[in-house]
Amino acid sequence: MQKAAVLGALGIVIMLMVPAIGDMSPTVNRDDPAGESHAVVVAPSVPGHLVPRGGGFTLVAPRSAMPVMVRPHDLFVITVSLAQPAADWEATLDTAYDRVVESFSLPVREAHYFQERETWRVQVQVPETATPELYNLTVTATFGGGWAAVTEPRAVSVVSAFKSNFSFVHLTDFHIGDPRGFTEDINKTLGWKAAKKSIDEINLLNPDFVLISGDLVFGQLYPFEYAFEYRTCHDILQRFQVPTYLVPGNHDGYIQCGQDGLVFWERFFGPRYYSFDYGSYHFTAVNSYDWPNRSRWAFSYLAFNWGGNVGAEQLAWVEADAGANSDAALSVMFMHHNPLWDTANDSLLGNGYTGREALLDVIDSHGVDVVLAGHVHYDHVTTVNDTLYLTTTTVSSGLSAPDTYWGYRLVRITGDAIHSYNYREPKYSIPLYRLNYTYDRNDGTADTVTATCENDLDVDLTVRLCFYAPEGTYAVDNGVIVDQRRGEGIAKILVDAVLPAGRETRVTLHPG
Repeated sequence: MQKAAVLGALGIVIMLMVPAIGDMSPTVNRDDPAGESHAVVVAPSVPGHLVPRGGGFTLVAPRSAMPVMVRPHDLFVITVSLAQPAADWEATLDTAYDRVVESFSLPVREAHYFQERETWRVQVQVPETATPELYNLTVTATFGGGWAAVTEPRAVSVVSAFKSNFSFVHLTDFHIGDPRGFTEDINKTLGWKAAKKSIDEINLLNPDFVLISGDLVFGQLYPFEYAFEYRTCHDILQRFQVPTYLVPGNHDGYIQCGQDGLVFWERFFGPRYYSFDYGSYHFTAVNSYDWPNRSRWAFSYLAFNWGGNVGAEQLAWVEADAGANSDAALSVMFMHHNPLWDTANDSLLGNGYTGREALLDVIDSHGVDVVLAGHVHYDHVTTVNDTLYLTTTTVSSGLSAPDTYWGYRLVRITGDAIHSYNYREPKYSIPLYRLNYTYDRNDGTADTVTATCENDLDVDLTVRLCFYAPEGTYAVDNGVIVDQRRGEGIAKILVDAVLPAGRETRVTLHPG
């Protein structure tokens, strides 16, 4: 009762802090830091029925919530919603959230209009000289004496090669707008500090990409909150300096006060389910909050259903997708609700996890190697029928088990096998707020810059640091320079450093 009173009071404070609801379009703060082949990359794979119809000029794929990963000289496909013919197309990339901006054009190889869907598929090619980096994508169409342009941040990741040894982070239950984290540690929650801190730490670990399995926002505190929470969450996610792939959870999809959370999801993040490839490795994003509209109603904290549901139409798509990628080196699914567990207790009406048995059949019959999930706010690991099921704790919300904490999971892949996934056995993820770092004068004006890194974890870590300094020749103490780029008098110098467990390490860039 006391906790409910605290949450209610905090909810009133948040309501008073929320600005007036106006334009709900995603915003971008550009000052906030972030082998040769002719392969055709058509990724992410987007279900056709989720392509927007009408509504002007919209970029369907790739998006910041499902970017495309390509190599120099690769071809890839841009899908655009535009209900009219276009005479000409242009596409450009520019560095995402960086002081040293790199820009280049993508030659357009072909463009096709699909009238029944009111969409264009524009095939472009990455120049051979493209620097491996995460880029914003701008697409411009010329038609009927006018033109239109749309920019999507962090939508294209250029990689030098698709590695057989790589890593990704599983992050879940982000919960922007959720007051329950206040009861754990209000000082680390106000201003969404814990969510932002998780991004800072993950950027330091420099995985190849991040999978986020739902409950990005809260949606259950005050009327019309989705308009604020989705925009805020979208902006916070732009702090990531690596590609991110998102799928919705129950808190992202309630219908209340005339707002449909999944409509906001499609506006800010894109399709509710899709798949993508990292080289020969296949990843499928499953929407496990696939209830029909009438079953997603909520009235503040009172929601009819917050458990799992995977509808027949999505199941058919997932099975077709799994069948078409059965030869993948490794197959991974990520979703919000673990399909091993029924969720009848997560429903006021006693509705169980609809479609989970059929989904488990797909997982078993097509040999899916890994299934990632969240929802329960604690860590859990189990293997069933040779499939590894990993459930990861929340990064900023309430905790639901005595041994849990805020955290995220680092998964390492070696060849066609999972090398590691636990920070500590038998199941635990990396605890948040145990990895810290600060720079002194890292604004491009000083030629000597020190990063002070504190690794309070029980394992040594290799991290990626990013220094900015005037153009020149540099050396580094306690690290190795792995890349250097220049632009408008500023050098961006990337340094890899090993941080021993339980120690503070100072990494210094200096002229040399």
